[in-house]
Amino acid sequence: MNFYPFHIGDFKSHTDHLSPIEDLAYRRLLDYYYLHEKPLPNNAEFLSKRIRLDDIQAIQYVLGEFFTLTGEHWHNSRADAEIAKYQEKSIKARESANKRWQSNGNANAMRTHSEGNATNTITKTKTNTKVFKKPKPDEVEEYAKYLGFTLDGSYFCDYYEARGWKLAQGPMKCWKAAVRTWKRNNNQKNELTIPENII
Repeated sequence: MNFYPFHIGDFKSHTDHLSPIEDLAYRRLLDYYYLHEKPLPNNAEFLSKRIRLDDIQAIQYVLGEFFTLTGEHWHNSRADAEIAKYQEKSIKARESANKRWQSNGNANAMRTHSEGNATNTITKTKTNTKVFKKPKPDEVEEYAKYLGFTLDGSYFCDYYEARGWKLAQGPMKCWKAAVRTWKRNNNQKNELTIPENII
């Protein structure tokens, strides 16, 4: 998962007692949990290297307070629920895409990337005036998957719906271009590294 809901109030109310290093350990452990979509292994030294934090004691404290050890893995109930919800949506989106590909004549199948703006506009008049057509969340998720990354379609649509489907330079003309921009921004964010000595 490249995105998960983060409720600042909930987090703060449960973590006010943590030291800065424990707070950092918790955030990084959660990020690792969501990124890999699975519980954390019961190995503090392994986790220390993966989250780039040398304080084993802080990691062990956070694991003991906010995670539950089941067998050989540390579980977080909220993370497990969010991951299950995300994976269920992904399966439904995949099934929907497969049905389109198998439809008669393949008429509704996902178009190729080269068809560009033709897929998200409709002709208004014979003067070739185009009207923007808002995407549905599953269309956004399918297109993002086609591009090779994961994007929450509901979050994307809510984000632009709240802004009247407008960009800094004016009304949105192509939602697929916006998805491609989100992908580029996501790639750039993932390429940034945080120095290990920053707490």
